[in-house]
Amino acid sequence: MIFDDDLVLCECDLEPLKSFVEDLEKQHSVEVIQEPGICLTMIKAEDSLEHQQFFLGEALTTECEVSVDGTAGVGLCLGEEPVRGYCIAVIDGVNRLRGETPENVSEFIQSQRVVLEEREAKEQALVKKTRVDFKLMEQD
Repeated sequence: MIFDDDLVLCECDLEPLKSFVEDLEKQHSVEVIQEPGICLTMIKAEDSLEHQQFFLGEALTTECEVSVDGTAGVGLCLGEEPVRGYCIAVIDGVNRLRGETPENVSEFIQSQRVVLEEREAKEQALVKKTRVDFKLMEQD
């Protein structure tokens, strides 16, 4: 699985994310514009035959909006996770300050990407152990 930056922030462990954002708060002025709130978000899908978009259904999400040194940042994540939504909003605001991702944010995301890739590899190894080889079963 390929983990883009947004997916890393949505799937990484909460404690390192929270700790990293607390460090960012020491370096920047952060003001909450919209408290983290729960909402329903429509999920778009595309019909594979006719390539027409349709709404698959709704998903419970958490969204938050902050201002980082006067620059807006928005956080959106799946589920009821107000702390994660806030953290994503702060990181988004920091990224928008200069129009590019700062080095410390890139390093954090990369370190969490490695953790997620290792976790994914372990899960895949466990799944492989449960597969049945029918050719071996036929030999008996």
